[in-house]
Amino acid sequence: MNRTVLAADFGGTHLRAAVVDEAGGILQRSDHATPASTPQNVAATVVDLLAEVARAASPQPSAVCIATAGLINADQGKVILAPNIPGFRNLVLTTPVAERLGIPAFIENDASAAALGEFRFGAGRGTRHLLHATLGTGIGGGIVIDGRLYRGASGLAGEIGHIILNPAGPKCNCGSRGCLEAMVSGVAFAQRAKKILEQRKSPVLHEIVGYGEPTAAHLHAAAAKGDALCEAEIRHGGHLLGLGLGSLVNVLNPDAVTLSGGLLAMGDMLIGPMREAMYSLAYGPAAGTLLRTSTLGEDAGLLGAAAVAFERLDG
Repeated sequence: MNRTVLAADFGGTHLRAAVVDEAGGILQRSDHATPASTPQNVAATVVDLLAEVARAASPQPSAVCIATAGLINADQGKVILAPNIPGFRNLVLTTPVAERLGIPAFIENDASAAALGEFRFGAGRGTRHLLHATLGTGIGGGIVIDGRLYRGASGLAGEIGHIILNPAGPKCNCGSRGCLEAMVSGVAFAQRAKKILEQRKSPVLHEIVGYGEPTAAHLHAAAAKGDALCEAEIRHGGHLLGLGLGSLVNVLNPDAVTLSGGLLAMGDMLIGPMREAMYSLAYGPAAGTLLRTSTLGEDAGLLGAAAVAFERLDG
């Protein structure tokens, strides 16, 4: 009988848990909004949800893994800092989960988990070395080398959003300037849209946004309606993203680069310039690096957590 594991995808707005088999099949799942409460109560909710899903599982899961955003010390089972969940600092999540469920418990950064999920179940299947980029509100990433998730010396490997494109560029939340995340992310595109509105350069964007706060989706909607300035901003962002990925391809020489996240909704307006810039930098044989988009969709977090659990079980 196939082994199963418990997987959780835990963010500032959602909390998903599932039982997953070795083929990546989701056998049982439960989805909830993340409660607005104290870190301790949120952690207790995570434990309760996992216990609820585990009770309905047959066979019983062999291990559990939680994937969440932020700085993670996977070996200590600790969330060092979760930017989307107020108060989550130096909080150990694996101990209460393991004690409640009686099985090994692990935790992983969500972007790193997504990389292993794509490698094992999704767009990275058939590769040995993989670079995964998550393109959303921020820019995250994960690295698989010789079929295993690469975590680095202290578990922080894969933070591709914080490579520097322009030392004099906009300030990033990490404290540096000109990071990939500060220049090409959902937040960065929203800032570009805000600047366009302040300069009164796009009646189309103004009509779409109204009196609300502009978002990356608003910028794309205006571009899709033919606004040349908004389209140019997206294409420029795609070019910058490609420069970042091209540099990483030369360092890591992966078989493939896989992409996931909400910014993929911008389609070829973003991906076209990104692809062109990435391949323009790829050195020698690296120009043959495959570029693929995620096949896991909204379940990337769950399946990534499951992939980590199976990897940990197999040593």
